[in-house]
Amino acid sequence: MTLQFPTTQEITHIVRNRVVDPSMFIGRQFCPIVPEYVLDIQYDVLYPSFGMTKPHQIGTEPSTINVPVMDTKRFGTAYWKETYRINEQELLYARQAGSYNQRAGRDLVAQRSIHMDTRLETRLEWLTWQAVINGTLNIDDNGVQYAVDYKIPDSNKKDISAVTGQKWSDTKNSDPIADINDWILLYRGTGAKPRKAYFNASVAKLLSTNANFRELLKRYNVQLTGLSNVAEGLKILIPNLEFEMYDEGYLDESKNFQLFIPDNQFIIIGDYPGEKMMDFVSTITLHNGGVGNPQPGKFALIEDKSQAEKNPHLDLTVGIYGLPRMFHPNWIVTAKVA
Repeated sequence: MTLQFPTTQEITHIVRNRVVDPSMFIGRQFCPIVPEYVLDIQYDVLYPSFGMTKPHQIGTEPSTINVPVMDTKRFGTAYWKETYRINEQELLYARQAGSYNQRAGRDLVAQRSIHMDTRLETRLEWLTWQAVINGTLNIDDNGVQYAVDYKIPDSNKKDISAVTGQKWSDTKNSDPIADINDWILLYRGTGAKPRKAYFNASVAKLLSTNANFRELLKRYNVQLTGLSNVAEGLKILIPNLEFEMYDEGYLDESKNFQLFIPDNQFIIIGDYPGEKMMDFVSTITLHNGGVGNPQPGKFALIEDKSQAEKNPHLDLTVGIYGLPRMFHPNWIVTAKVA
């Protein structure tokens, strides 16, 4: 009985149509993947309108005005791609199973492709949060080096981590609600409204033991029972803003857990109806469509050398080309709070 392996087209279908659990990775909520038929990434950074129409005297020339200047950003795409080799030993185990199940080879490749797609989704989530939290991407890995600056205004990057009496680790004296209300004022004149705040479980723990926060909630007969209802308590005191505790991360190559949102960060993201704050632009690749018709999007391919080689193997490659782009960098406010 011969082992059967899926084709490149079938594996690409698995990778491109796999649904990622939104309770795990939430970056797509405000940074969707957008395919574009380009090699380089170019976009306009948009700014809000200013001023108002001037009075006019009949019979004279109307006043000439200025409109918001758009900054055009252009940078090369980025390439995210890696290969997993299914070696002879794995093939032998699959063949042993295949004595009873001819689909063993297909299942083996499908399982590995899902594992690789999880790595790819982790990369996309990491890129999203790095751009939001730091306002930059700094890549120095596997011989690849470059940096992208998204120009988040310095005034939107707050740091109270060393301020005595204000840093949130001082749970007796700090006033997180006053701080958040101050940061909300930064959205004046941006054209956007603050919509959602993000923090991880460590910040939620600080909030849950904060004396001023707990005292304010007593007026509403709300008792904090731990980390689970911190977001609910914040929503009661600041009803125009949504709150989410996001404590996801990933195991790095050394199997150490890394958080997407660091322990000392509080992030607010704004929006405006019909406008997109940011996205991940997926650029074209020869792996989708070939030389004659390259396409954007995730890709996967399989090279079957299980028969002809001295060392039988299959190479499975998964990846995507592209980077985040940020249309409204002033819609992001970040704060180091502890």
